[in-house]
Amino acid sequence: MLKFGFGIISLISLTLLSACQPEEETTEASQPVIEEKTYLYVASGLCHSGVGVTTFLATTASNLIFKVNAETGQREQILADYSATPAASGDSPQALVDWDENNLLILVRNGTTGRLETMAKSGGTRNTFGTTPAINTILATAPQKLKRTPDGGFYLIRTGFIEKINSSGIRQNSPYINSNLGACGTNALLTDVVSSNTGRIIIGNSVAANSRITSMPAIGGTGSCSMNQISPVATGYPTAMVFDSKNGKLLVAYAGNSSVTANVNSIHAYDFDESTGAISNDQVIFDAASYPATYPYLLFGISTMTLDEKDGYLYVATAISNATAVVNYAIEKFQYTASKIGTDNSHVLTRIGSVPFYNYGVDTKCISSIVVSKETTQ
Repeated sequence: MLKFGFGIISLISLTLLSACQPEEETTEASQPVIEEKTYLYVASGLCHSGVGVTTFLATTASNLIFKVNAETGQREQILADYSATPAASGDSPQALVDWDENNLLILVRNGTTGRLETMAKSGGTRNTFGTTPAINTILATAPQKLKRTPDGGFYLIRTGFIEKINSSGIRQNSPYINSNLGACGTNALLTDVVSSNTGRIIIGNSVAANSRITSMPAIGGTGSCSMNQISPVATGYPTAMVFDSKNGKLLVAYAGNSSVTANVNSIHAYDFDESTGAISNDQVIFDAASYPATYPYLLFGISTMTLDEKDGYLYVATAISNATAVVNYAIEKFQYTASKIGTDNSHVLTRIGSVPFYNYGVDTKCISSIVVSKETTQ
């Protein structure tokens, strides 16, 4: 009887003890795992690699949009194939911009005209991005590139003109910048455009006898210019630019039909004066003419490049050899150290790995645009 009494007391004690214990928290395993990855979103369509360098046509380009893990260099997904339905015959993805947290904006070229589409970074349905006026009115000449503007819209390059479209798709002026730059000359083949910290505009003009970069006031406009910077050599044409907003540096890739003539296939770094628009202090941070003695990697016919300012990497799309009839492209990844500009130029760019970060294949004909962006998944 005594033992039975002790048993009842013990059972009651355990029950009370259990009731006093705090509820067990949900384990980490039951919580959704939020993961943030950095990706390269890549378009492989029509591109420009300098006068005298022959690249792919709309019918021979890969015409894909895909994403590459920026840490591993592995392709994880093909997002769009412009050689298949619902694309139209002749479609080629020519440029991308990081439109918002979840979407890309795509310039699709078809012959001498084109259209704009939005697509989720995870792929799927592509939707037409409408403009006012209609895009076939704005794209009166062959489209080339897209670039974001500081106010949330974008620049659209078309031959010798730059259009500015705001975030609602409304055209600003008609066009925003035309071929007449007054004292800075006349544009014939604009290849790239970037904005400075204060919205100043810097454009690349890739045409024989007038190859140069030009800075303009933020308001743009006919006949306005701040400064011309002539290309370092007449046969080297500006094909790609990025603006390092943290250090006020402008990086310009030049390309042409020689890998042995100094500065033809090269990357230069310039100081940029926000108050005057002056471009100065030309520093060569890569020159194919110094390969392999100075640089253990070859960059030739650079078609596009992008700067990941947060993590300090420069991604460069390059032909895989110095053949002027390009056989394919690859993407190189470099650690970018701005503090070495002007003091240790050959080490401003440090190649990541001993082979291209993303090597050539059936999906890299040609690399027309690269966007770096983070994607959150769970």
